[in-house]
This record gives sequence, C-alpha cells and structure tokens, in this order.
Amino acid sequence: MKILAIFTGGTISCSERDGMLSPDGSNSYLLLNSRADVCFDTAAPYTILSENLGERELTLLGDTVEENLKKDYDGIVIAHGTDTLQYSAAYLALRLGLSKIPVVLVAAAYPLADSRSNGYANFSAAVDFIAAKQGRGVFVSYKNSGDDRVTIHRGSELLPHAAYSDELNSMSGNEYGFVSHGRFVPNTEYVEHCAVTGCNSRLNGHVLWLKAHPGMIYPDNLDGVKSVLLEGYHSGTLATGSAELKAFCQTAEQSKIPVYLTGCDSGFPYESKLLFDELKITVLPKMSPVTAYMRLWLS
Repeated sequence: MKILAIFTGGTISCSERDGMLSPDGSNSYLLLNSRADVCFDTAAPYTILSENLGERELTLLGDTVEENLKKDYDGIVIAHGTDTLQYSAAYLALRLGLSKIPVVLVAAAYPLADSRSNGYANFSAAVDFIAAKQGRGVFVSYKNSGDDRVTIHRGSELLPHAAYSDELNSMSGNEYGFVSHGRFVPNTEYVEHCAVTGCNSRLNGHVLWLKAHPGMIYPDNLDGVKSVLLEGYHSGTLATGSAELKAFCQTAEQSKIPVYLTGCDSGFPYESKLLFDELKITVLPKMSPVTAYMRLWLS
C-alpha cells in the first residue's frame, strides 16, 4: 500500500524548546515509523501552528492535495493542528468532493513525545481506514479522550470545538464509522451530505461571521465584507425584534452584501423566525457552522 503523508505543523509536530511548544518540521516524520507495513511518500507545503492558518495555507494545502490525487496513491494522510482542523477538513471536503481516494486529516491533542498524545493512534487508524477501501473523499481520524476507538468523521460534518475541549464531534452524531483493533467498522446509519463533485471556486473575499448572544453589537462598517454569516441560538433563532439587527440588515442590503443564517432547521416555528424574510436573511440548509463559513468563503 502506498500513501502520501502531508505534514503541515500543529501540535502533532511540536517539540518543547525553553518550556514552549513550537512546530518542528521533522518531528511529524516519527509517525511514519509506526507503520512499517506501508510505503510512504511525504510532502510539507508549510509548517505552522494551526491557529496561524489563513487563505494562503488553505490554498497551498488544497493545491498540494489536488496535484497528488493525480498520482498512484491508495490514500493521503494530512498531519494537522487541532485548533483549525475542522476548517481545513471542511475546505478540502468542499473543494474535492468525493475524490477517488480517501484524504484523511489527523491531529494530536498533545505532542507525540507526551504519553497522553493520541497522535499515533489517529495516524494508524487513518492508515487502517485507507486500507479498508470503504470511503472516498475527505475524512478526519480522531480519538477523543476516554474513548477506546478512533472515530472516522466526514470532513464536512465536524462541529466547532466546545470551549476548553479538544474533543471532535460530527453534527447530529453523523460519524462515518470507527476503527478498533486495526479494523474499520462503518456506521450503518451514516447519511452522506458531501457533494460528489468538488467546488472549482477559490477562497475569495471576506466573510463576517457573527454568533448570536444577548446584547449583541453589530458593526457599522461593512467595507471589504462580501457576505455575512449569522450563527443563531441552538433553536435557530435570532433577536429579530432588536433595532440593532434591523439596522445591520438594512446596512447590508444597501451595500448589496448577502446575509445568511446557519444553525436553523425546521424545529419549532417561533414567531421571531417570521421576520427572516423581511430582514432579507437567507436561511442555509442544515450543516455545520464551520462548513457554512467555508462554503461562503468559497462561493
């Protein structure tokens, strides 16, 4: 089996220097030693802490993966940081669609030298998943703390991290499957939402993402903003009766900037939702807020 391993930095590459964790370009290569049964090629388009991820790195990563999909690999594994793992996964899922081979992102909650690290387990499970040949497109292989198995998530299904937690979860529990003792077990109730074909668009312009909270303040100046993403409360609601939201939506409409809402499904028909049309707020189909953000950034 032949796999391309792409290293980008993040905690999974970090080593300690003077009491600080810093990405080490060579450290991630230790992952390869854990799977002597596989022939690996490697690439390292950049080495950063993943909180520094931006348009340049996302585009470079997408270009690197897309170019290597043309080669004769059984799969591609990307070693990534945890902070922005969901964003890269969603971006690649939207850009590549159901690519002919699996592209699997892995990360680590702690550096590889730390006995608490799940980096080796996540990497090995990614290899086992590729060997199973039961998936096309973009995935994430990740073992949450206290779990005895590694979950395989579809890249576009991941929710943002909860505060103070490094756990990864798919929206509505829609995991693709899991790996246990080297064997991939599919989730028989998994529902596929990923498009067959990818998106040919490039990351373009700035998306303003605002999360609902009481006493919300909206910006007056929308210069340079191409679209707005509002993330509603858990029931998909917003304070549509507030003068601040009404003034903001009016400013956006005058500037011809579309306003979208994520987090709103059929749910309960609260009267506050009746004003979405009046405020020119477009309700997006049910998807992870991260995927919604990346989708607007790519549109």
